[in-house]
Amino acid sequence: MAKPNVLIIDDNTKNIQLAANVLKSTSLYQIFFATSGEKGIEQLKSREYSLILLDINMPGIDGYQTAQIIKNDPLQKQIPIIFLSANANKESIHKGFESGGADYVTKPFDEAELIHRVHTHVELFNSRQKLQTEVDDTKVLLEQYKEAVDAGSLVSKTNPKGYITYVNDKFCETSQYMRKELLGVNHNIVRHPDVEKSVFKDLWDTIQAKKTWSGIIKNRAKDGTAYYVESTVMPILNANGETIEYISIRTDVSKEIQLREEIVSSQKEILHTLGELGEWRSKETGKHVNRVSLFSEVLALAYGCSEKEVQLLKMASPMHDIGKVVIPDNILLKPEKLTSEEFEIMKNHATYGWEIFHKSKHELLQTAALISYEHHERWDGNGYPRGLRGKDIHLFGRITAVADVFDALSHDRVYKKAWTIEASLDFIREQSGKAFEPKIVDLLLQNIDTIIEIKTLHAD
Repeated sequence: MAKPNVLIIDDNTKNIQLAANVLKSTSLYQIFFATSGEKGIEQLKSREYSLILLDINMPGIDGYQTAQIIKNDPLQKQIPIIFLSANANKESIHKGFESGGADYVTKPFDEAELIHRVHTHVELFNSRQKLQTEVDDTKVLLEQYKEAVDAGSLVSKTNPKGYITYVNDKFCETSQYMRKELLGVNHNIVRHPDVEKSVFKDLWDTIQAKKTWSGIIKNRAKDGTAYYVESTVMPILNANGETIEYISIRTDVSKEIQLREEIVSSQKEILHTLGELGEWRSKETGKHVNRVSLFSEVLALAYGCSEKEVQLLKMASPMHDIGKVVIPDNILLKPEKLTSEEFEIMKNHATYGWEIFHKSKHELLQTAALISYEHHERWDGNGYPRGLRGKDIHLFGRITAVADVFDALSHDRVYKKAWTIEASLDFIREQSGKAFEPKIVDLLLQNIDTIIEIKTLHAD
């Protein structure tokens, strides 16, 4: 590693030689010299120095003037200057500091003192230069990181109260707001009303706890259109661990969400069509599966299911009787009461539905398999095909059972005429705690107006 360069500027060559010999004895430095302020300034252009030892009383420009010229040069002003002078009075020392000196050593100097002060200032200068280099490199890297993030992400920053202090071009482009419309306003300017308040509460609670929040959020652009972003929001802390701002980096995933919704819609349509196929084989209207789906949605919401669970049940419940496609026509379409042997065959439709779908890795089809398998189980354990009891029956099966029976009773079937609403409800009440979970029966009765409205709107 190269030794630090030290420049001695003094019009007296004996003084130069004396200081040089002292410093050379340490073997730590490369020593250079100049015999005037003007020559010293020229020397600074030839190489980099870590320290200047500067005499005050020189012909031409004196040490004070030389120091001032050096400190006014942006390229040289960081080099520390130690004045070497026989002038030990307070006025001279103060003038030296005012001229830009970092230290002051009086002649004749003590060798140990000179070595110590030179070493201290050289170390400080080199450490400062190293730190500045690291800072400069970090700034360059951060600027490149910023450019990379800005190129592909929506970036915003807010103050601790949630008011926007920075947005990048991509944020403005996607949100359709101009930068001046966003700065200084609350971030909820892009909040979509469809997003539940609990999402934003969770976000705010997380970042206020000085943790990072991640999730997908539906936002609203200036023209009212929706867009989806995968967001990472994190607090920026100062050296004391206090939050000074929040930064959010988002990726626009609107196309991915739209594609996912199209896939889900296609799955829903396919399952609904297959459900109708099962009903068509029974010579029954396909509207039955639609009504069961909508009834199940009402009951699941009232039961307290999550939005995801409600939608999963709604989409999968039309498949509850898909296994009927395997049942022979002479049994499936028989208008009279089935014999015990025929009923045993009919009961297999629950297992057939399970076998059709349960090997699938898709959650929706697995749910369809489960509903088909369990919607004929009974709360009291006397159902089929496995004789499950109570909450051993999946909630989706328990809900679909009530929805299916109510709709079947209140509409015509090949083997019977439609019952009245009241007669159908009487049967449901009577089977509470037997065929059906009492809570679901209560929820059906509590929401019967909505159920009847769906029934009327989707009549055969």
